[in-house]
Amino acid sequence: MAEYTLKYINHRARYDTADFIHDCEKKYHEQVSKVADEIAENSAQKPIVLLNGPSSSGKTTTNDRLSRALEKRGIHAELISMDDYYRSVGTYEIPNDPENGVPDLESPECMNLPLLSQHLAQLVAGEEIEVPRFDFETRTFIPNTRALRLDPDEVVLIEGIHAFNPVIMGDLAHAATGVYLSVASSVVPKEGPRLEPHMLRFLRRAMRDSLFRNSPVEDTLRQWNSVRRGEKLYIAPYRGQANMTVDTFLPYELNILMTQLAPQLTLHKELLEHDGLAPVGAVLGQVAPIDYADFIPEDSVLHEFVG
Repeated sequence: MAEYTLKYINHRARYDTADFIHDCEKKYHEQVSKVADEIAENSAQKPIVLLNGPSSSGKTTTNDRLSRALEKRGIHAELISMDDYYRSVGTYEIPNDPENGVPDLESPECMNLPLLSQHLAQLVAGEEIEVPRFDFETRTFIPNTRALRLDPDEVVLIEGIHAFNPVIMGDLAHAATGVYLSVASSVVPKEGPRLEPHMLRFLRRAMRDSLFRNSPVEDTLRQWNSVRRGEKLYIAPYRGQANMTVDTFLPYELNILMTQLAPQLTLHKELLEHDGLAPVGAVLGQVAPIDYADFIPEDSVLHEFVG
């Protein structure tokens, strides 16, 4: 696991902005390139690529970046989102998270994993499938929205928190490459406890939810312990299925996320402590702001969270 001091991050943000951003992005893209090389090398035997990782680890963007990297290697990648296999609201009872008193929205029971497993097996067998779509506005599963068949020079990329679930991976391990994405870095302030990887992911999720999901930071905080519970129950036990891992953390993102979230986080320090995020509250006001608009590249994973 990589470790960065807050002093180092602030210094580079203040005095070396362009090169700081460039270096962070380069490290991420080098990892993606290495994964693309292995996928391309084994594409004939393993046409299925499963991207797994906890909340706000950058799965959606990395899925797209891998697709671009594979195109450069002569491999066309079809993309399937596990989100499109959510079950229609009202057709099942959403499980409860008894520990936190909220619906367990992380549960695999919210998804039609057997159908996805069937579809992937059909693709490996050279058959055509009808890919569904989930309408998030109406919370409705819509079947048969597009036909898909894999040509010999194609792979399919699927990302989601349940990508390594035995229902999916069980019969497909021989034909699948598993890629585990996460924030695998921590930040050490001058005083006090470090910001652990899950705390850095919380900042990403809080930013994304407030910008794109009409969900204020307070709502993200109230759901966070349930999210963490789901990660321990539904992701961690299957992490060993990964063939490769990618650390998606960009150290300069701290200067952006903390600056933009600080006003709301300051109002909810008690909730931060309740959710095991007290170190986040402790560094409020200590992170240097960064003017990134002229330097952040179009293909940065950070766009998934800041737009």
